[in-house]
Amino acid sequence: MMINLFSAIQSIKVPADDALISKAVHPFFRDALQTKVSQVQLSPSQLQYAIFHYLPNWVNGLMNLRNKLVGIFGFKVNQGNLIPQSDELMVGDQAGFLTVIEKSHTEIISYAEDKHMAFYLSIKKQANTVIVSSLVNQKTLLGRIYVNAILPFHYFIARIVINNAIKANRI
Repeated sequence: MMINLFSAIQSIKVPADDALISKAVHPFFRDALQTKVSQVQLSPSQLQYAIFHYLPNWVNGLMNLRNKLVGIFGFKVNQGNLIPQSDELMVGDQAGFLTVIEKSHTEIISYAEDKHMAFYLSIKKQANTVIVSSLVNQKTLLGRIYVNAILPFHYFIARIVINNAIKANRI
């Protein structure tokens, strides 16, 4: 019998109405995770902060290792975490290595790009749920290899940080 460690988090079909849909350029990777929120008053920016401001130390350690390994290949490594500096981000603000490029009352989009790929993160609020979605446009063969190599880590880490926010009642 398999135990589902992340039963409160569902992998869902990529939303057809979010802001990322127009940013996808083939080849790309796209995923979306959804969970209920108990803190329904939080804005998308505050939800992003509540999820990503509290990364486990081992995740930060993995990001530092990643930076050392891939920096020589031209991947962006200047600030290896996703930790936002504020709970109410504005367009142009930094959220770790990402920059906020769009913001509405229902969604916030952050972005980073290097010569191998363009990465987008969407936090979309819908009533009592939040959808955390990522899009990676892979520009080069090395970008495609990298994305495929990190997918198991992405799968696990995304669910861990969302699950930690749920357990701590931050979202």
